Amino acid sequence: MTWVQSARIEEGHNMPGTTKDSYQEIVEEGLLKIRRIGMEPYLDLGAESGSQNQINRAFIDSIMLETRLLGSVPSVTQTELFGRRITFPIIGAALCDSRILARLGPWEPHYLEQIAGGLADAGSMMSVGDVSVDQLARIVEQGAPVIHIVKPYKDDKIVLEHLRAAESLGCVAVGMDVDVFFKEKAWDEEPGPAFLTHKSTDDLVRYKAETRLPFVVKGILSVHDARLAQEAGAAAIVISLHGGEAIDYAVPVLGVLPEIRRAVPDMTILVDSGFRRGTDVIKALALGAQGVGMATLLLIACSARGREGVRRILEILGMELQRTMSLIGWSTISQIDPSVLRFIPELERSVMTAAREISWSEA
Repeated sequence: MTWVQSARIEEGHNMPGTTKDSYQEIVEEGLLKIRRIGMEPYLDLGAESGSQNQINRAFIDSIMLETRLLGSVPSVTQTELFGRRITFPIIGAALCDSRILARLGPWEPHYLEQIAGGLADAGSMMSVGDVSVDQLARIVEQGAPVIHIVKPYKDDKIVLEHLRAAESLGCVAVGMDVDVFFKEKAWDEEPGPAFLTHKSTDDLVRYKAETRLPFVVKGILSVHDARLAQEAGAAAIVISLHGGEAIDYAVPVLGVLPEIRRAVPDMTILVDSGFRRGTDVIKALALGAQGVGMATLLLIACSARGREGVRRILEILGMELQRTMSLIGWSTISQIDPSVLRFIPELERSVMTAAREISWSEA
């Protein structure tokens, strides 16, 4: 299911075969509200041609799963990240102020606090990006463990302020968005915002020295950068397309994940970009990730029902993950491996070709 699609329900009417608390119902409810304010295009902010998000999703869809039913038992999805026990390895990807949610307001409390609260209620973890220190404090107060991903601000004092605030407020990890060193770009807009700038590897080493928290480098898409992040002292990396706002025709996240895992086997590896269902999470975990971040889905769920929508959509994803693990024959997260994956080259080639065939009318 794509986010950008025509509405298939009318307000107050469920999709056939769904209940009011189903995944489909929550997503459609959120999309309906977003469409009403004309903001649905902002769910896909790919730079220039916009191909990267389509290609990334097509790659995820080209990976199949086999079942191993005989001898299987009900699975347990609990895991640990940054020393915290969480219900499942599904977390909030780095979120910040949203043009969509801001227009759906007013919110009380603020929508980022509601997302953090929903993650806390589900026993999950929050990642947060460009927010004020006061906002960060209120997000931490919601109870979910928080990873603070600091932007590469031109003003180094702001970077240092946020690194120190993350530690003093009780975040479980802190890091930096390296994929916005050359700013963000949506469609053919001018890259921005202007307050971001390039940082050197030496800068990362210096930032790492400012905190006792695990340091996370977000926006990795190559073995080259993964190794340099590790050399800079990072404990973890996030393989991410930055929602498509970094580079056009970016390599799919799951396409590069296995080689990065082989190159830095001792690092914690998280992924985000394009993940929507429990089966997507399985694919990422099987290829080497230890946690899977979601942002757009949580934004849509929050649009639908606020904190409760976020909690419920995560609960559904957790149930999908647990059931799929049981069907595959894994009883715990630690047993997950790539042996159940089936790659279909013919399908992969066809969907990649289709993703690249963007007409001028669609551009």
